[in-house]
Amino acid sequence: MTNPTLLIIAGVGPGNPELVTLDALHEAEISDVIIAPRSKVDEAGIAERIMLQHFTKESITPLYFPMIRDSVKRDEIIRSQIEDMKEKLEGRRIFFPVIGDSVLYSTGAYFLDALRGIMAVDVKFIPGISAHSVASSCAKRFLAMSDEILTIIPGTASPEKIAMAMEHSDAAAIYKPTAIHDIRSLIDSSKFSRIIRVEHAGIPERERILEGEAALNDVDEYISVIILHR
Repeated sequence: MTNPTLLIIAGVGPGNPELVTLDALHEAEISDVIIAPRSKVDEAGIAERIMLQHFTKESITPLYFPMIRDSVKRDEIIRSQIEDMKEKLEGRRIFFPVIGDSVLYSTGAYFLDALRGIMAVDVKFIPGISAHSVASSCAKRFLAMSDEILTIIPGTASPEKIAMAMEHSDAAAIYKPTAIHDIRSLIDSSKFSRIIRVEHAGIPERERILEGEAALNDVDEYISVIILHR
C-alpha cells in the first residue's frame, strides 16, 4: 500500500529571502520534492525566486499556475501537470512555497485541491510573514492597538464589499490595490486619516513607501499593500 503523500504548504514571506523562517527551510531540506508555483511558464515566480536563494535550481520543480478567473481552466492546467509528475509526487513529501503566509490568499489551497483529486494527501502548514506585517514594519507604523478592528481587504473584491469593510474598520490593509478601478474615490469616501502604500516591502533595493495623497497616485505596482488608519 502506497503511503499517503504529505504536502507542506509553507509561507516564505513577501519577497525578502531573509524573512523565510527556519521551520520552512528545515521542511524544505527534508522534503523529497520542492514544487514552486509560477504565473508565467518561462519566468520564476516570487516564491521560487526566494527559494532559489537557499536551494539550487536543480532541486526546485516549477509548476505553471495561471492567474486567471476561469477556475475550471486553471484547475485543469494544474491537474494535467500533476498527472505528468504523479510518479514523482505520490507517496512523497512535497514542499510547496507560497508568498506571504501559508493560509492567507494562498495558492497552496488550489494545489492541494488538485492533488487530492489524484492521490491521497495529508497536509501540513508552515506559517510565514504576511505582506501587511512587513509593510507596516517598513513604514514604522503599528497596524492596530487595543480594541481597534483591523481588516484585510483584497482589491479584487467588489467596490461595495470594500467600502463596507472599510466603514466598519479602524485600520485596514488592502492587497492587490491595482485591481481597484477608482481607488482614490473609494478611500476618500472612507475618511481614513492616514494612508500609506508600501511597494516591494522588505526588499531594500526595490522598496518604496508613499504617504497621504502620493499613496493614491499611479497605483500600478502589483506587489504593493495599502495601509489605512483612522
